[in-house]
Amino acid sequence: MNREDALIAIERHATSKINNIEDLASIQTFGFRGEALPSIASVSKLELLTRTADQLEGTKITIEGGTVQSVEESGCSPGTHISVENLFHNVPARLKFLKTETTEINHITNQIMWAALAHTSIAFSLRHNDRSLLNVRVCESVIERVRLLYGKDLAESLIEIESEQPSFKMHAFIGNADLTKSNRNYQLFFLNRRPIRSKIISAALNEAMQSFITKGRYAVAFLFLTMDMEEVDVNVHPAKIEVRFRDERSIYSQIVRLLNSGIYRHKYIPTIDTAEQPTTNELQPKNAMNWNSPKQTQHQIDRRKMQRIDESSTMKPVASQIEEQTLEKVPPTEENIVSSNVALDPSRNQGEMVTELSRVEVQPSRQVIPDGTGLELLDMDCIELKTSLFNTYILAEGKDEVFIIDQHVASERVLYERYVTQFKEEDVPSQGLLLPVTIEAVQQQLTTFDRHMDLFKKIGFDIENFGGSTMLIRAVPPILSTRLITTAVMDLLDQLAESDSNEIDIDMLKIQDDALIMLSCRSAVKAGDKLTMEEMISLVKELSQANHPFNCPHSRPIIIKMSKNELESRFHRR
Repeated sequence: MNREDALIAIERHATSKINNIEDLASIQTFGFRGEALPSIASVSKLELLTRTADQLEGTKITIEGGTVQSVEESGCSPGTHISVENLFHNVPARLKFLKTETTEINHITNQIMWAALAHTSIAFSLRHNDRSLLNVRVCESVIERVRLLYGKDLAESLIEIESEQPSFKMHAFIGNADLTKSNRNYQLFFLNRRPIRSKIISAALNEAMQSFITKGRYAVAFLFLTMDMEEVDVNVHPAKIEVRFRDERSIYSQIVRLLNSGIYRHKYIPTIDTAEQPTTNELQPKNAMNWNSPKQTQHQIDRRKMQRIDESSTMKPVASQIEEQTLEKVPPTEENIVSSNVALDPSRNQGEMVTELSRVEVQPSRQVIPDGTGLELLDMDCIELKTSLFNTYILAEGKDEVFIIDQHVASERVLYERYVTQFKEEDVPSQGLLLPVTIEAVQQQLTTFDRHMDLFKKIGFDIENFGGSTMLIRAVPPILSTRLITTAVMDLLDQLAESDSNEIDIDMLKIQDDALIMLSCRSAVKAGDKLTMEEMISLVKELSQANHPFNCPHSRPIIIKMSKNELESRFHRR
């Protein structure tokens, strides 16, 4: 700008986009009243430095608290540079409502990332404390910009859906069946290159994806709509972030139909990755626990003052057992045969064994636990485990009652209490990875990791920032399956970032507890996992020794029961 335009720009309403009343029905910009620059200048110290390409000297304007302090000539490069200092210094009532530095920089980062996605023809950079947080070049396509902002792995896991309808155009990038997140932070909607929040679009996305996404997980989606501004009202929210469509029902149904059609064309089928990262005890930290030692796996139970069962009866996921036997190339004996039909042959290569073992039926035949096993369930003797229902529920018989135990929430409770005990004693074990796992993180996740690095160490992770947006995972808690490492770390980072953003006064105890709950849930036996009878016995024994055996950390019930009288009544025996 030249000197005259620069002085006009800092006046209220000077940059208004409205020339007549009809313009209110077709607003294309973020705002239209022309008050942003003078409003910021009124609550801060603002410096504006500007020069046109044909001028030899630029103009420097300094404003403090809304009052112009100086206007002078200054040397500068062509363009406009605006700096803001001491925000809200003259409005202390507003200043105290600012959140932590981490939270505020996360909000700023999100705004820049949204703008970068909407305007791929513009380069963006963001620096904080002399550190580059974002630096993206001009891109020819949205997917190229997504790759720069979110990483190569996420970008390559997106499917592109594009369609033109009479009332709007839609260009969407949807995560494939292997890409889901623990929250909706990766669902971004744009209308005419404006980032928006819309319950209609969010509901349409959920409706289209509900048949493909596991409960509690959310699809990754970047959805761009282009439509006539007369068909939408952008003045619903002061920040222009919420919009209202003229025909919401039609928009909803068309988006659902287009997404379903696009998903069908791209064959939305999950892939199976059998290449897992092996672990090695040689890379464990010095204070790591050797989980193969029965002596070390025994520890005191506060409530009963008795020792837990040793490693020989400790519950392990079936997949972990197969993995350990494959890596160690255990010869087939009566003690370590996984199935009566398949034995591990050391002469065969590892890939063949993994392939064949993945087809093995490891569920034992339906049987009653022999007498004298001493199995107890919550201080009740004479409990017999009968079988597993749907590979999800453990059926147990008492004297005059039937117990049904959800294996996932039972395992989650056991692992959670074990984690809490180890966390309080600062003795959470860590297992080194033979080959470190690399993940691509967004800037908000990197900032969150820097803030909570000590927490990750305390719960058994060894992670380092490898430069740029890459993080290197060198060690993990032993109970965490290697298949879940990336998902667990990314979900934990997202959860911690959300906790940082939602609270002014951060409750570190709650954050730590939430992290332990999430890690226990990810590491626990899943519904559908086949457990051997020995694993079910071990799980029930450990559950019986838990301090809170009736509900998982998410408050879901673990055990339900039905009396013999109720059964007889249902069959009209009484």
